[in-house]
Amino acid sequence: MSVEPTSSNSPIAESRRPPTMNGDFISVGETLKLVPYFKGNKQEVVAFIGNVDTAFDFINPVQEDVLYKFVLTRIGGELRTAISHRNLDK
Repeated sequence: MSVEPTSSNSPIAESRRPPTMNGDFISVGETLKLVPYFKGNKQEVVAFIGNVDTAFDFINPVQEDVLYKFVLTRIGGELRTAISHRNLDK
């Protein structure tokens, strides 16, 4: 499983992006507050992925790469090691 930013040029990414109240996007710092720390607990994986999806929905597409890097810092434990080695078969 890989959580990677969606290309900002993708029509799918644009169609799933909700409108904000004044047309502006939320800052990376504010958006990151939606993403909890995740240590690989299987019971929390669906909520974590949902929160990450929501964060990407409200971020400026230009900043998706930055948010992606910060989201990776929220993942800990053995899962972080597996991701850093690209070994997700564990």
